Amino acid sequence: MKISMLSTGEEVLHGDIVDSNASWLGEQFFQHGFGLDYRATVGDQLDGLVAEITALSLRSDVVIVNGGLGPTSDDMSAQAMAQAAGVELELKQEWLENIEGYFASLGRPMAPSNVKQAMLPIGSEIIDNPVGTACGFSMRLNDALIMFTPGVPFEFKRMVTDEILPLLHQLYPSVEQQACHKIYVLGLGESSIADSLKSLTLPQGFSLGYRSYLPFIEVKVFCPVRHPELNEIVQQIADILIDNVVGIDKPLINGVVDALQSQQWQLSILEQVTGGELARQMYHAGSTGSDDAQSSVFQQSIVDNQAPKLAELADSVLLCAEYRQDTQADVSLANFWLEDGSIALTLSTEQGAWAQQVTFKRDYPLIAKQVIVTMVLLDMLRRQASDLKVIGQYGYFECVNKIEI
Repeated sequence: MKISMLSTGEEVLHGDIVDSNASWLGEQFFQHGFGLDYRATVGDQLDGLVAEITALSLRSDVVIVNGGLGPTSDDMSAQAMAQAAGVELELKQEWLENIEGYFASLGRPMAPSNVKQAMLPIGSEIIDNPVGTACGFSMRLNDALIMFTPGVPFEFKRMVTDEILPLLHQLYPSVEQQACHKIYVLGLGESSIADSLKSLTLPQGFSLGYRSYLPFIEVKVFCPVRHPELNEIVQQIADILIDNVVGIDKPLINGVVDALQSQQWQLSILEQVTGGELARQMYHAGSTGSDDAQSSVFQQSIVDNQAPKLAELADSVLLCAEYRQDTQADVSLANFWLEDGSIALTLSTEQGAWAQQVTFKRDYPLIAKQVIVTMVLLDMLRRQASDLKVIGQYGYFECVNKIEI
């Protein structure tokens, strides 16, 4: 079974926006057993759209076309499909009434240009969009099922989840859904991980994938859903990479929030090098989960970019402990510049303190250094809460000094 995706729009083609819809669709379709075979992008040119739709219909069983369903002149997906199929556009009265009802519910008049969103190729079928004015539609061309979707991400995702995936499962019931389990690795490169896993024997139907984004490598385990050996294989990989695994199916930051909650700890943060990145990560963890989860563990933070550099690593331990006591937190994380250009990473609790003085092995941009330092500090906290050795080994920098009290 071959499935293609066609993204449309000059803003996508020329990089004005990131094509997050394509990334999301690829992941969702794979997990449902409908892995994409091909992806393409075309601008807002009618001839180019017609040519690409026609070409994809000849090589694919299913084509997902994203974008170009709006009310403006550069939205040409419906017109392109009509031309490719050799038919005219017709007014879909039921969808026009839907749009009119939408604007009436807002107490606003409908602009005449919105009528265009109810003009679809003759022979097409509407795909419902309960959260927008642009309906999707489907139509067959050269035995391929062509499905048109809006470009607005939350409308697109709702349509795929509620309408398109159920339809595909109905049309192709023998397709087996795939599981994708993610093992988050910090401090190892992709080649090092691949070398470590060379001796691993995977059962039939299993495969591994890698996603690299600073400072993590995701090791992805793909296999049929509910495979009896899935948990065993995931655990084998985690055991091989044990010193650098910071989460399984859960990013590091979410694991840290969970650990703080289970320990009923309050966290305070003192930042110099990271410029607020640590606090941002904690707020982000709250926004992706419940607000109560973040607020119950994150007490406060200070960012002091103008503080003088410290002379010794021991000074960072004293400052971090003082800040923890001042904020009445259970645990504090801190980072400082040292006079020699190195960086102090410090964790303070009522039970003890851990600090490491590090120098980067390569000249990363400042934002990259801030992200790496942030994640290493969070990993120190994760390790401490899990009764593991607090200071781990990371490939980004050399640890030239450390303190464990």
